[in-house]
Amino acid sequence: MKKVMLYQHAGSYNHGCEALATTVSAEIKRAVPDLRIYLCSHDSKEDREFPLPDIDEIIENKRWLRRWSLPWLFYQVDKRTFNCKALQEKIEIDKPCLKLAEQMDVCVAIGGDNYCYNKGKLYWPTERVIKKMGKKMMLWGCSVEPNELPGELCEHLSLFDAITVRESISYEAFVKCGLGEKAHLVADPAFLLEPETVELPEGFTEGQIVGINLSPMILNYTENRDKVVESVYALVDHILKSSEMNVLLVPHVRLPVTDDMDTLRPIYERYKDTGRVALLDDYSLSCRQLKGYISKCRFFIGARTHSIIAAYSTCVPALALGYSVKAKGIARDIFGTEENLVLPVQTFDDPEATVQGFEYLREHERELKEKLESVMPSYKENARKSAEIFESLV
Repeated sequence: MKKVMLYQHAGSYNHGCEALATTVSAEIKRAVPDLRIYLCSHDSKEDREFPLPDIDEIIENKRWLRRWSLPWLFYQVDKRTFNCKALQEKIEIDKPCLKLAEQMDVCVAIGGDNYCYNKGKLYWPTERVIKKMGKKMMLWGCSVEPNELPGELCEHLSLFDAITVRESISYEAFVKCGLGEKAHLVADPAFLLEPETVELPEGFTEGQIVGINLSPMILNYTENRDKVVESVYALVDHILKSSEMNVLLVPHVRLPVTDDMDTLRPIYERYKDTGRVALLDDYSLSCRQLKGYISKCRFFIGARTHSIIAAYSTCVPALALGYSVKAKGIARDIFGTEENLVLPVQTFDDPEATVQGFEYLREHERELKEKLESVMPSYKENARKSAEIFESLV
């Protein structure tokens, strides 16, 4: 029986990661039923709290390079001076991941945006060793910043036998840097995630809800943190005063280092006495359940990419609070433009910007919904092409 390793998985409290592990494993089993899938996870305890029916075994992948240890000090000196690949492959590798990879037929990287942050250099030493083992390697559903791809990142990504790219801005960059033969434009697999039926908070009615997701990460990408937060407060004020809709605050990542609750709870505390603002404060909610809540919204405003994907794929008009190429690229591929649909927080300077973005959704609700309803069937079908590419590797 063939064996497949999924890696670059942070843990399922990041429900975008959970959605990727869920859908990628399901697509692999659909294409090649007779194989065994291993999930190499940085937090296997989290993964065991959520249903991952197509994962056969979860392996803990705790990084062994501990801060202030002797290997860590060697690594810090090396990356600032010599950049010695041989040394990195001795001390910076993910040992549990490599031990598992030795037994695998195919190794699949599922961290969709991992190469957007410092070019994904954290994974390079491990991936170089996997390649030296002679393993087939696939990168499933990625995005990259086009200006970072030429040079060393392009050279590293050439190690993969196949790459599926989830939006056209990144794909064009792959073609331009000479990786067009390996790269394929394929929609994010999370578009295929089926929502679960959920019960709305008391007093909330399907189709009369505005969903909002705000993350701590997005605040790190702007010089105007306070204005972003002020703008969200202004948006909630506007919704409550100008409509009869309620507001549902949706955390999509619950990791201790970047918990959406840190930004959403203060919003809830300010408005809880209105009876029209609710917070999904429940660690047990899965990606399918969160998508179920988002699917019942009339509009959605979100910072986390996979919260926006949950809205798009259930035909809910959405405004992305974007900080990277993925938000722009996905919106452009679906609607033909990202204008008025992605609010870049890097240059955020208008506290009324989210109100204006929300009003655009209201004014164009019918055409946006009709566009989503017409595009989604073929867009979701496109997401299945990654499985065909995987099958060709096996």
